[in-house]
Amino acid sequence: MKRMWKIMTAAGLSVLLLSGCVMNTGARVYDNERALAGDSNSYNLTNYSGSQSDQTVSGSAEKLEGMDTIWEFDTDEEKEVNISYSLTVTAGKAKLIYVSPDRTVTTLTECIAGEENGKSASEIIKAETGENRIRLVGAEGTSLEYEFTADMGEVGTFGG
Repeated sequence: MKRMWKIMTAAGLSVLLLSGCVMNTGARVYDNERALAGDSNSYNLTNYSGSQSDQTVSGSAEKLEGMDTIWEFDTDEEKEVNISYSLTVTAGKAKLIYVSPDRTVTTLTECIAGEENGKSASEIIKAETGENRIRLVGAEGTSLEYEFTADMGEVGTFGG
């Protein structure tokens, strides 16, 4: 009977540990190109504040993990889109990615706390025919501030 109790306790603890890993949205999607290119957004946020004004979105989070789309542009012809962004990470790591209509994922910028924790740039991207998206992606326990502007398409705050 004692042996059975130990086996059941060990099995229960294993299930709890595995469910903790599965629940970690940031770790699950950060380097998973298939998930990044997919249609759904999945994230956890703590102490998030964000704003939107015209074609600019900005925000900050104490803890973010997962991803959300902050820009979409559905076009029936190829167009050049002017974008600018800044990203600062004080804990964890985060990146901005471009997802083309054929679901190719391109990293625009990536910041890692303690290494390159802040980046900003202005560039032109070629929006291809179809649905184009830019996503903000955070790994487990990421603390960040961001700002993103595009001269075409629709911008939206993280979680908005």
